[in-house]
Amino acid sequence: MVKVQKGKMYSLLYAFLILIISCYFVPLYIYGDQQFYIDFYDNCFYPSVDSFECYSSKLGTQEPLYFGLVWVMNKLGVDRNIFIIFSNAVFAYLLCANIFKYYKVSFTRNILIILLLTNYYSIVLLFAAERLKFGVIFVLLYLLATSKYKVLYYFLAIVGHIQSFFLSFYVFLIEVRKLKKLWLKIAIIISMLGIGGIFLFFLSEHITHKVEAYSGEGGSLGSIIKTIFFIVLSYLYSKDFKVLLCGIPLIAASFVLDVERVAIFAFFVFIGAFIYYKKPLDPLLILILLYFSMKSIEFLINIVNFGSGYI
Repeated sequence: MVKVQKGKMYSLLYAFLILIISCYFVPLYIYGDQQFYIDFYDNCFYPSVDSFECYSSKLGTQEPLYFGLVWVMNKLGVDRNIFIIFSNAVFAYLLCANIFKYYKVSFTRNILIILLLTNYYSIVLLFAAERLKFGVIFVLLYLLATSKYKVLYYFLAIVGHIQSFFLSFYVFLIEVRKLKKLWLKIAIIISMLGIGGIFLFFLSEHITHKVEAYSGEGGSLGSIIKTIFFIVLSYLYSKDFKVLLCGIPLIAASFVLDVERVAIFAFFVFIGAFIYYKKPLDPLLILILLYFSMKSIEFLINIVNFGSGYI
């Protein structure tokens, strides 16, 4: 009981630190993709405007979760910066809470948390990849939950960001394995396939649009190498073939889509495998995390100087 409370206390502390940091950086990030998010928040909710059509037009997406969250915040009169700042704190809390739940090597746990929160990919989620962050938040909720409704969190992750669908095979295997009765397993498999088919049908236009938008001449060599690197490391740390199966769609996507977000997801699959399978914080992982923490410094400096992390 004491360990649980200690984990919550530290998670709240780290979340508060991210909240303070976000108070400085979030108002400064006004260009790049953020200018479209700001435009959507400020101009798509007037009575004369079809809000969802405006959302789709300005952000090029039809994923309903982010739209629903922003619609609620906007109607409540919550300032956009406040909304993003607190969502960053929620992300930090859930990430830390998962580490305290699954990672039992206590003497290196706080080092791992600091390296992850200052990591380049975490910084991108906090300040740039807004919709993907909400998808990751619900994946973290799924991993943290113990109730029978935990699969609902994963479903919300998918409707929050389509890339969460890449984890479906792993989640599917985990949940079905828990069931005792064969007929129930068959019923769940049929139901999941049906729900997945319906989901893909309704978002098929959105998926096609995203593939066309990000395809070009294929994925960048850097993104492909990083994705393969993270997935291979995921398997080496976990020695679990299911993790490799989970990563194969990400590797395939990296060859087709010229987008850094595939590598971001692959990185968090790698970190998730490391934490879940409780591996020690070895020199290789420390070097990898230190490299990406150093890389985040330039991104933050760009936000201050140019109003965007990417220049």
